[in-house]
Amino acid sequence: MNMLQPHITFHGVCRDALLFYQTALGGKVNTVTTFNDSPVEFPSHILDRVMHAEFVSPEVSFLASDGLDDSLAQGSGDVAFHVSFSEERRQSEVFIALSDRGQVIMPLDYTFWGVKFGIVTDQFGIRWMLSCSAQDN
Repeated sequence: MNMLQPHITFHGVCRDALLFYQTALGGKVNTVTTFNDSPVEFPSHILDRVMHAEFVSPEVSFLASDGLDDSLAQGSGDVAFHVSFSEERRQSEVFIALSDRGQVIMPLDYTFWGVKFGIVTDQFGIRWMLSCSAQDN
């Protein structure tokens, strides 16, 4: 099966991010491999860091790592996830969870294009665009 699967580099805070997303998105981490697990030699200061992880939730799945480059700050890329929900209640729960220690860019509200929509940047610098076409008031 062909599919696009985003990969996020968290520059040293991958484990924290994965724990946060497990709670915020109600998902689970299927795989975690550290640099120490690799047959390739890496600098000793990164051996316990995440080399590869897979996160899966009902709405979102992605790959993640801590990466090799300590000079880049988290959120240095311009990436956003757009997630479509079928229930407003679930959309609101996820929006509130992602907003914890993050920044609301656009509060959840009904839009002129007919969906409930909002944008939040989470505490790890990832931008989330959440939409729901259902109106289950």
